[in-house]
Formats: sequence, C-alpha cells, structure tokens
Amino acid sequence: MTKMMLSNPMFSAAIADMAALKTISVLLVDDHALIRAALVTVLNATDDLRVVAEASNGADAVELAHKLSPTVVVLDVEMPGVDAFHAATHILQLRPSTAIMFLTGHAHDRAIEQAIKVGALGFVLKGDDPSAIPTAIRTIARGEQYFSPTIALRVRGTAAEIRKRKVTGTRGGSLSEREVEVLRYVGKGFAKKQIADMLGISVKTVDKHVTSVMEKLDIHDRVELALYAVREKFISA
Repeated sequence: MTKMMLSNPMFSAAIADMAALKTISVLLVDDHALIRAALVTVLNATDDLRVVAEASNGADAVELAHKLSPTVVVLDVEMPGVDAFHAATHILQLRPSTAIMFLTGHAHDRAIEQAIKVGALGFVLKGDDPSAIPTAIRTIARGEQYFSPTIALRVRGTAAEIRKRKVTGTRGGSLSEREVEVLRYVGKGFAKKQIADMLGISVKTVDKHVTSVMEKLDIHDRVELALYAVREKFISA
C-alpha cells in the first residue's frame, strides 16, 4: 500500500506541494552586491529557505514585496534613496503578513527602537556568524522576535518575552529626559558636583540619576557609561 502511494504521481505531487508550502520565501535588500550574493549562497543552501528576489534600494523593495508577497524581507538599514524604515512601513501596509528583519553593520539603540516601532521582528548584525541568518529568518517567519545576541542584551525584555513578541524597545529608550541630560554630562567627563551646579539640582539627586541610568542600561561604571554615550551619539567623541 505504501509502495503504491509513493509511486502514484498524484501522491508525489501532493508531497511536493506540501514541501513548497513549508518553504520560506525571502526578499533580500542591500545596496552591496557582494553581501547579497553571500546571503543568497547561505540561504539557498538550506532546505527550507529560498531567495525569490533581490533589490538594492528601498523603493524597489516595496515594489517587489507587493508583487511577490515574500514570507520575509531582509532590509539593510543604511541604503541610498528611500529610508529603510519607511520602506518597511510601506511593505507592512501592503503585505501585513510579511515579516521584516533589519540587517546592519553598526547598530545604535535609536535604530533598534525605530525597527521595533515600524513593526520589524528581527534585528541582526552583519558581523554575526552566517549560520545565525537562517535561524533568524525561521524565527521571525514563525511570528517571533529575533535579535542578535549583542542586541538582545540592549533590549527591554527576557528571552521568553522576545519569543512572545513582547519587546517594545531598548534599555536606552527607557531613560527619562533628565537621565539623558545627566548621561550627556557624565559622558563629557564632568564630576557630579559640576553636573549638579549646571542642572541646578543637588549632588544627591545627580547620584540618584546616575544610579538609575546604570541600572536601566545594565552598565556598572562611569567609563562604560561614557562609551555608551559616545556610541549612541548622545555626545561627540
């Protein structure tokens, strides 16, 4: 009976259709042809992922996403022309079921915040192990969030909350305006007494703000705090 079913053309076609249904179609968008070529090689080497189209800018990405309705769109953060975040917004308006993943060489909390705000489910660094890309794509295709390990440390949420799509922002996004002011002055190397005088508050209050900032960012000394302020462009290096 099993032999007869396997040799039946209609049964074989049905199996092929089921396999096709499980394939995750991917639209790759990056203005660097070499990066696109490398990603195509990595993704098409898997059994369940297929790159159905490539684009080098946001405008083409929107058009192709609308036309092909891919399962996942992988967008480079920095591209010429249409802003990647605007492109993602348009894609999700046209194809709400499409999962968006941003890929970047250099991530800042503000970019991560923007990605989450527009509805992206993934944020991956180009410096990650190449094997992480297929894993990330499969994860967001299931409707879960995925962040690179270093990015995951900077978002507000546990691993369980990431899986349940409950992450709504970064640690940096939780800072109050006053805490950002204090962070800027700490980053510039001012002492607590100087910061207190400039902001018209007590040293004790400055101390309280610094402690709160460190807790929110999970940073444990002033040098790390200053480096964070520079990296996130709160101050110039």
